[in-house]
Amino acid sequence: MIRLIFTTTAVITSSSVIYFYIFHERLSKRVTHKSHIGTLSTAPEPTSIESIPEPVLGHGYFTIYDHASKSVPRASLPSSETTDVLFKRLVRRNMRAFSRSPQALMLSMASKTAEQKESFGAGHLSALDFEVGDLVCGVYRVVVRSRDRVEFEIKVETVDYVQGRLAISYNEDSNREEEGKVTFCSETVMWKKADEVRKMPLERPLLRWMHETASWWLLDSGVRYLVDLEG
Repeated sequence: MIRLIFTTTAVITSSSVIYFYIFHERLSKRVTHKSHIGTLSTAPEPTSIESIPEPVLGHGYFTIYDHASKSVPRASLPSSETTDVLFKRLVRRNMRAFSRSPQALMLSMASKTAEQKESFGAGHLSALDFEVGDLVCGVYRVVVRSRDRVEFEIKVETVDYVQGRLAISYNEDSNREEEGKVTFCSETVMWKKADEVRKMPLERPLLRWMHETASWWLLDSGVRYLVDLEG
């Protein structure tokens, strides 16, 4: 019986690993993505995140930066609402979806204050306009808000040597070839002092893989959610 239990567990675990590996690979083809590890100022393309402190761009800090984007024709999105309203819908929907993820469950269990605990609620997330100061899922505090952008400070008390930003934005292309397209973007950056030996979460391969999978899925499914509104 014990051997049967171990065998069954091994088969289920192996199947899950294979499934999520394939899922990750399929997502990587549905979104455009890039990353950079090291000094942020040496990245091939500069980040558009506005709230990164100037010193973090220099050699005194070690950073991990991820960028993902997905473009859709504007005509495939609801014409009854402006793009900035649709963008707010996407951020609300994605944060609700994230609040049900394994990562969010761990963050929720570690929450101590009433504000942190309430920030996971579906009602709370559905009503947010993501104004500066709003808290989302315990660790994401809005620090920049404009018509086409929301930037969150990432602050986890248990890893206080790490800081970061999550930025969600969109761009309506104006050049002739891309006219009529909207590009939605998700960017994440984490940093620590260059001489800090402790690893950041995204330096650990499994956590980085989980982050990529979640980030790409939220972007891909969030854009499909907006497209489905038209239908």
